[in-house]
Amino acid sequence: MKKTIIRSINFIEFNARINTLGSLGPLFPKYGSLLLASRMRDLGYPVRYFLEGISSMDFDTLTDADCLCLSVFAPALNKVRALARRARQEKPSIPVILGGPQVCFFPDTVLDCCTCAVRCEGDEVLPRLVECLNGGGDFRELPGISFRDNGKVVHTPEGPPPEIPATIPDITLIEGYERAAPRIMGRSVIINTLQTTRGCRFRCKFCPTHKLFQGTYRSRSIDDVVADIRKRLPYDEQFFVVDNDFCSDRRKSKALLQRLVEENLGARFIIFERHEIGRDEEMLKLLARAGVKVVIVGVESLSDKSLEAFNKKQTAEEVLKSIRNIQAQGMRVLSTFVLGYDEDTPAEAERLIGFVRDNRLVLNLFILHDLEHDETKDLLIPLRRRFMTYYGNADPDNMNFWDYMTGSFVTYFPKRMKPSTLQRLLFHINDRAYSHGSILKDAFSPNLFRSFFGVSFGYRMKRINRNLSRYAEKHYLDYLKRIEEGLYDEKEELIEEKLSDLAELPAPPAVVDYEERPFYDLHTRLALLPAFLRFTLAKVGRG
Repeated sequence: MKKTIIRSINFIEFNARINTLGSLGPLFPKYGSLLLASRMRDLGYPVRYFLEGISSMDFDTLTDADCLCLSVFAPALNKVRALARRARQEKPSIPVILGGPQVCFFPDTVLDCCTCAVRCEGDEVLPRLVECLNGGGDFRELPGISFRDNGKVVHTPEGPPPEIPATIPDITLIEGYERAAPRIMGRSVIINTLQTTRGCRFRCKFCPTHKLFQGTYRSRSIDDVVADIRKRLPYDEQFFVVDNDFCSDRRKSKALLQRLVEENLGARFIIFERHEIGRDEEMLKLLARAGVKVVIVGVESLSDKSLEAFNKKQTAEEVLKSIRNIQAQGMRVLSTFVLGYDEDTPAEAERLIGFVRDNRLVLNLFILHDLEHDETKDLLIPLRRRFMTYYGNADPDNMNFWDYMTGSFVTYFPKRMKPSTLQRLLFHINDRAYSHGSILKDAFSPNLFRSFFGVSFGYRMKRINRNLSRYAEKHYLDYLKRIEEGLYDEKEELIEEKLSDLAELPAPPAVVDYEERPFYDLHTRLALLPAFLRFTLAKVGRG
């Protein structure tokens, strides 16, 4: 390969064109991207990190470096492609390296606009790749990468997964960080992220984790975790733990939690955990003592038949018992659900709303997706029902559909309701789950964390849901109604034999005018006043 002199590296992170229901705020960078930027900085490269919404995204500023590194996830693909292609055209001497979930699953969607794509975890491969570029080495010697060589696509075999590095992601690398990180009543708006493990021991069928981490589960050194927390506590005492299954290795998790209790750092944690944790009373008590305030539990469905199809290895009754045990220890449960599988009907919406309300749950709801493309396997969504299957036949160069791959938009033909019905159902459930009444119940909670989290998260979700539904009503629902016509009977059952006559689908409308309006900002401020007042009085009392 042609030798390049790399003295400086710019890392660039784009947001989705359309906001997602999983977004927590503007100063919430992807953990892996910031980790890699910090790692390259520690190896001696001058590094700048650009985060859309925080940093200036001027083209000349973004490309003012000897190498560009961009993480790609599906709904930001077209933004990344636009910048990468322009950089390759106007500044061809600058290598463009892409990585992230989109590259892992769909590397062919980026190879026409980059120097090299990293399909695997980049902790070890990225430094070696930059060294290779500096020395004019051959990419074929590196594992888990893809590139074009004289027009031919090359995918190198994956190597063994790396150990989790000791590197601490440095949020101050983000351009514009100081301006974007005000403190309100002594409380930061930054969302710290933390990693203690990688991977998951389970293989839920709709989850990308297994492939992203090569089917492995690894733990980070306890000393490294504690050092990470200490360094970033001054920015915010709240940590969003990105582990897919925090307590999967019980022995190591217990040792970490006991260390956190001993250190008494004052940090508070939001963790992902499977429902089985609710059966372990000792671990639940330890989680609460260590500062865990919210446990994100993948409920996914209230139908045991759906749960079996998802390979969740759980029943709805088992999950409910675990949720109540978690709540009994004073921790909040954020329940994730997926909507749109073959068992789901509009009637299920009311059941889901009742379940969330009756059990005082926080809800994060997504439309089902299936990343598996091997038809020899039992697919959750058969390829003949996925919109993507038909797009290329109508306009193979049109990639507009990736902008809608957020988990908030229907991208296939459901079995027991029309796509437009499922789309409206998502917004309806969220609107009911995040009513003003349900949010304001937390405003006067004696638990300060519950007040701050419940009100802030509740109104943010309500705001995003309103923005998404507003956009869908204006653009996407008409598209869904057009393509579903004639494919469903009067009971909204899919007439599957008619799909055999479906040759193509037009791409959805390009996203050109999505605007994130600040709905409910005043509601949020007013609802937080009681919590801020109690916080101030408590602080004065301690002083």
